[in-house]
Amino acid sequence: MQSQIAERAGFVWSPDDPLDLLSVSVDGICTAFEWEGMLAINKAGRDWLGFKITTEQYLEILHGWGIVDPYELLNEFSDHVEAILACGNLT
Repeated sequence: MQSQIAERAGFVWSPDDPLDLLSVSVDGICTAFEWEGMLAINKAGRDWLGFKITTEQYLEILHGWGIVDPYELLNEFSDHVEAILACGNLT
């Protein structure tokens, strides 16, 4: 079974930084609110990966910034990490 990330990319991608699997981005014509949201979501991802916040806190931050189903994002991340492990691409 492939993760949704692998299905979109066409391969099991093993990033140098796990945050790359959680981070979000905005384009150049974003609003100040969207920019702040991107920064907050990416900081929360870094904090969660670094065990500075709990999973519940991470999901609350995502939801607070408009991620309708934060569990979906977290499940995609977990599925992809499992796929990386299954391929032996992560030590």
